[in-house]
Amino acid sequence: MKPEAEAPHSNDRAGSNAQAAPTAARRLLEEAARLGVEHIFTNLGSDHPAFIEAFAEIERDGGSMPRVVVCPHEMTALSAAHGFAMRTRRAQMVLVHVDVGTQNLGCSIHNAARGRVPAIIVAGLSPVSTRGDRIGSRTEFIHYTQDTSRQHEIGGAYMKWSYEIRAPEMIDQVLRRAAQLAHAVPEGPVYLTGGREMWEEPADGPVQDDRHWPASRLGGLPPGAADELCAALAASRKPLVITSYLGREPVSVELLRTLSERYGIAVCELNPQYLNFPGRHPHHVGYRRNTLVGEADLILMLDVDVPWIVSKASPAAGARLFHMDCDPLKQDLGFWHFPAESSWQADSRLALEQLLAVAGSTPSEGPVADDEGRNERTRWIAEARSRLALPDMPKPSGDAIDVQQLSTAIASLVNEKTIIVFEEPTATERLLSTLQMERPGSYYANGGSGLGWSINAAIGLKLAAPDSEVITLVGDGSYIFGVPSSTYWVAETYGAPQLTIIFNNGGWNAPKVSSLLVHPEGTAKQDDRYWITMSARARLADIAAAASGAAAFRVEAHSQLASTLEEALGIVRGGRSAVVEVMTLPISAQKLG
Repeated sequence: MKPEAEAPHSNDRAGSNAQAAPTAARRLLEEAARLGVEHIFTNLGSDHPAFIEAFAEIERDGGSMPRVVVCPHEMTALSAAHGFAMRTRRAQMVLVHVDVGTQNLGCSIHNAARGRVPAIIVAGLSPVSTRGDRIGSRTEFIHYTQDTSRQHEIGGAYMKWSYEIRAPEMIDQVLRRAAQLAHAVPEGPVYLTGGREMWEEPADGPVQDDRHWPASRLGGLPPGAADELCAALAASRKPLVITSYLGREPVSVELLRTLSERYGIAVCELNPQYLNFPGRHPHHVGYRRNTLVGEADLILMLDVDVPWIVSKASPAAGARLFHMDCDPLKQDLGFWHFPAESSWQADSRLALEQLLAVAGSTPSEGPVADDEGRNERTRWIAEARSRLALPDMPKPSGDAIDVQQLSTAIASLVNEKTIIVFEEPTATERLLSTLQMERPGSYYANGGSGLGWSINAAIGLKLAAPDSEVITLVGDGSYIFGVPSSTYWVAETYGAPQLTIIFNNGGWNAPKVSSLLVHPEGTAKQDDRYWITMSARARLADIAAAASGAAAFRVEAHSQLASTLEEALGIVRGGRSAVVEVMTLPISAQKLG
């Protein structure tokens, strides 16, 4: 008997009609470009042959797709997308490898969620077909070990939406829904998955009308609310605004400044993620948490998560409390509560415009027109500023460097092109009080607590603002958590140089601070035993040099600090990253090992 003809191999497209329509992977890339996605930050894996083939086909055909930015580590990928979105408010795509690539996103998922920035994360799923009769079916042993039953749950607590694309004809609509949800305020990351076989299938389907997929938008204050709040402000004598992320819309900074001047309002920035209020304004009362909380007779919580620490401060009896926020209930957090007699979910820009419409166009027309009321507020703010000013640090002996000296040296580098990317948690107040940044859009910090964000977010910020001079200020621990061997390779490869200044105090200061808050006179303090001196003997800048050829500097003497920083900034202006490791006073003498 004549044997039956052998079926064509499943991975051979020749003679098939598979090319009549683009594959699902190609359709996703082309539709992402149509949506305005500019970059795909990716670390590719065995679930991505369809994407690699689509990259090559689109490139050969001269088609349109987002720029592919290959990242050796996923922390770089999502953090760079995070930085880009902070600047532009536009979600970028992050393409990662099944469960393990999703796990490697690590802290960056938390940061994107807590920072309320849009991102579209796409991950593959291990193929499930085993017979070889489908393109993309199982060909490697890892397709068994990486096939987890609950991949979506890895980062589920931090995603606004998670969804598996189960059929290629869904690509266009699912991508638009993902973008719609990611950009709806409060913004955040979304997570899409698809099996390897699905990405290889032809994706027919009508092109969606972009006009039918807008993100929902917040409105302003409800009727009567602006009058209610303005009346309360007019009656107060010690009004205080506390804010952290108002400045995500730069125009809101000027609106808050104007409102502050109309009413004589003190403004405190807490762990600011953006520049929210001009740093040198006479109404700015600093960056210290719990500031004036017990003195103010009115507190307006304005785009802020943690306005004070309950165990350390509480509002004055009878103080009027209001909360106006894009996310006033913090539904994604666990236990959370701060009292407010009125709480409004509102677009802060629109709400401030409403308040200013009630307040009048000039101070003399406003509701605090009487000189005595205005003078009383001005005196209170001026006295508070004087009282709250940071004390001078004792000068270190010899030619050593302390945080104040380093902050002063950094301030001399700032110009109209500067973007500061900040992640030095235990130096926040000292540094920001020295820099006193003024220009909206000149300062960005992590909205979450997953360290390692800054050096990678700087890449996205530079891509979003190519004419800027990006200066990243980072602690030694945060620098290491950022996987610098990945960061600086990407920065060099894709033309996103940054000046990185490492605050190296020989270890992780945050655990020491936390320990002393709980055990201020404990054995750990008495014996100087904290187990935190991981970077005491490291040469951190050399990691960047080895990874990418970045210029590496190490400064231990104050007399060499200013000249080294100027030299390094000159190198960055020439298109090459530079990393300056500044050895500040050590936080512990304990030697590990």
